[in-house]
Amino acid sequence: MSNAPPLSVAFIERNPSTAARVLENLATEDAAALIGVLPGYASALALSRMTPFASAQCLLQLEVGRIALILRNMSFLDAASILRMVNDENRTSIMDALPEDMARAFKKSLYHPRNSVGAWMDQRISPLPQSHTVADALKYAKRKKRPEGDELFIVDDAGRFVGAIRISSLIQTDSKAVLQDLVTKKTPTLSNRATLASVIDLPLWDDYENLAVVGRKGNFLGTLSRRLARQGIAAAQRHSGSLRSDSIPTHLISGCFVAFVGLFELLLHSVDIRVAKTNQETSHDR
Repeated sequence: MSNAPPLSVAFIERNPSTAARVLENLATEDAAALIGVLPGYASALALSRMTPFASAQCLLQLEVGRIALILRNMSFLDAASILRMVNDENRTSIMDALPEDMARAFKKSLYHPRNSVGAWMDQRISPLPQSHTVADALKYAKRKKRPEGDELFIVDDAGRFVGAIRISSLIQTDSKAVLQDLVTKKTPTLSNRATLASVIDLPLWDDYENLAVVGRKGNFLGTLSRRLARQGIAAAQRHSGSLRSDSIPTHLISGCFVAFVGLFELLLHSVDIRVAKTNQETSHDR
């Protein structure tokens, strides 16, 4: 049974976006302590409105069973966005605590073919909800541990990509302004299913350092830079070259094996024919 104050639960139910901003401004340990005592559905509601990075950091403070409970109460896209922020070891532990069919669906969602955009995108880029303010965005930019360029990627409440905002353009903007009113909504995107070869020479790279990668429903999955795309193509070429270098001995071995099997079958068939004839003759003689 939940030990959370009823007023806290009611506040999250009525103002999930505001509650999410409050939680993000708390120390991770304090936010996790509150999430830990909320009902599962209320925790899921608040975490789904936070940035995936902040949600993941908060969840990792909890026991695996509690994490699984909260993820089961979230939409699939929101939960998958959080799992992308978690390292392989923690993700495996969480998957093991989820129902088998749900874990299988998440694994399928997080897997991409070797030569695809999705396989080489940076999944650790956390988008910001469009309901956040300029002040929230600047705080997030200061907390970022890794340089991600000048862009902030914005999503709606359903996790769908809306557009991008340059951090440099926010410095002189009213801190209370909402990102939804400032976002550039014509920002180009890449499909996670596209091949690297199909996007590497796009003229878009002349204007953008990173491009948003989206899924079939337009949900934000990560970003891809031209540098990462080139690394992916080089890796694919090395893999292909390795396969070609192994192909000659492989074909020779396969050819010898096929020839051996064919010869064996021929000899066996020949024996079968002779035996059959002998049996027929013996039977006829009797």
